[in-house]
Amino acid sequence: MTAMDDLNALLSPLPGYAVLTDPMKQNALNMALIPDTNGVWPGGEGYIATYDVYWAATSLTGYMMAQPFVRAASSEGTSTTVDAPQWSSIIAFFQSQSVISSVVSTILVEVPIPGLPHVVHTDMSGRGSDYGDVDTDLA
Repeated sequence: MTAMDDLNALLSPLPGYAVLTDPMKQNALNMALIPDTNGVWPGGEGYIATYDVYWAATSLTGYMMAQPFVRAASSEGTSTTVDAPQWSSIIAFFQSQSVISSVVSTILVEVPIPGLPHVVHTDMSGRGSDYGDVDTDLA
């Protein structure tokens, strides 16, 4: 099963799916590349294309949401019933399954700063705070 098949399986039961084209879905997949099982990042040597299909699905739901969704119409066409899908629930589900979304939604991320010549470590202890740590500034 391909990533496109997985994406189609996620989206096909949703209203508005018929308006999505294969190029739109492929573009969404291309924007959802993640490191492969060997830890190689997209574009790296030996990278095996690996997609976060839930992130791709999330990126397409906005376009699908813009499409009208008619639940019922009279035989004369004089009245229609339109229901709005619970798109926020669908997006929340896709985001909950997405590897990319779980990383993007992280509030605080530790960023390792190597000890290179342009990194100046400043002792912050005794400066009126309770931190007692070292502040790192990039020169």
